[in-house]
Amino acid sequence: LVITGTNIVVTGSSVGATWETGEPYHAGNSGGASVWWSWTAPSSGAATISTARSSFDTLLGVYTGSSVSALSTIASNDDENSGAGIYTSKVVFDVVANQTYQIAVDGYGGAPGSVQLSVQLGPLVPKPPAPGWACPDPYGQMVTSTIYAGKVVVLDFWATWCGPCKAEMPDFVALQDTYRADGLVIVGADGGWSGDTPQVVQSFLATWTPAINYQIVMADAAMIQAYGGISSIPTTFIIDRQNIIRKKYVGTQTRSTFEKQIISLLYCNTCLACQRSGNQMVFRLPTNAQTFTLESASTPKS
Repeated sequence: LVITGTNIVVTGSSVGATWETGEPYHAGNSGGASVWWSWTAPSSGAATISTARSSFDTLLGVYTGSSVSALSTIASNDDENSGAGIYTSKVVFDVVANQTYQIAVDGYGGAPGSVQLSVQLGPLVPKPPAPGWACPDPYGQMVTSTIYAGKVVVLDFWATWCGPCKAEMPDFVALQDTYRADGLVIVGADGGWSGDTPQVVQSFLATWTPAINYQIVMADAAMIQAYGGISSIPTTFIIDRQNIIRKKYVGTQTRSTFEKQIISLLYCNTCLACQRSGNQMVFRLPTNAQTFTLESASTPKS
């Protein structure tokens, strides 16, 4: 269904709804009874989308793309605040004028019910810096966020017993291998949930394949609270070189979803080195992993 405007409330029902072939898992849950809306942002700004006052435990996913099997995740959420008993969903993210966003509402475990969807568009809000932290790794060595200044950081809250967390780990290993030299840092933060002691994490790391090639830390209560309280895992933050949180994902994401975010932050506004050599100009792009194409034209205007 197409919706328009900047302050929208619509109602509907997912009773009798089904799951389409190729449909993504919204907020990392298989769901099974999804209904969809399509909204084009009339201007750039900060969008807040909520399923508050729906009658069931919802899953919410927001995407771009014109085919259900070729969507890019923009934002997703299972529970707005499960600790406070709020099992409806809410996301807040920046939108671009005239971009169309596909909004899916599903039910946790495939549960159906009455849906109330609200979409509000407000002005862009300056983003605060990502909270700093200092936590030990599983072997007792202290690690601080300051050592990653100027890097693109993927901060992933996980646990050794969490199946959806472990599903992402081979992709994190591959991404760290590919983009380390260009400034990517992946940090896995285990909050000690359900008996994940440093010794348990050490044993996990000793046997897990592929071998973990990125930093693991034992997140303390202060770090967890600083990042809004972690009610579901995996929860992953993408932090840019200026230490601003650019994305938050709840639930398992694909490598391609992370890679799209990482590439734009690693290489956006990259300065080319250029040097005249006789009647030629030599350009150098400071990248080890990302390929590029140089196009030429007969005039500078072209």
